[in-house]
Amino acid sequence: MPVTAFIAPCPALGCHLCRTCQSGKCNWGIATQRPELVARLDPHTGSKRLINLMNAWRHEIKELMGGMGINSIESLRGNRLMLRGIGMTDKELEILGISQAGE
Repeated sequence: MPVTAFIAPCPALGCHLCRTCQSGKCNWGIATQRPELVARLDPHTGSKRLINLMNAWRHEIKELMGGMGINSIESLRGNRLMLRGIGMTDKELEILGISQAGE
């Protein structure tokens, strides 16, 4: 999940997922220190797109929670009875103290 959480906002900033981040030669000016490439990045537009992405995620999470009868994230805090794991091993579920989704 951590990789997905990082990659999802990249296109909102203008990234074309060329996978050259580690080279310092990002053609879109996101993962580089080269001034001529950084000039391609439009931080104002990127910030607006990131805000839209985060708002969409917030709306989607609220809808999912509403479907489960949960009215706030705070009500989940410390309450593992409502949490379910998807695609996890039995050991991972045991460590987290949650059940498999669908049970």
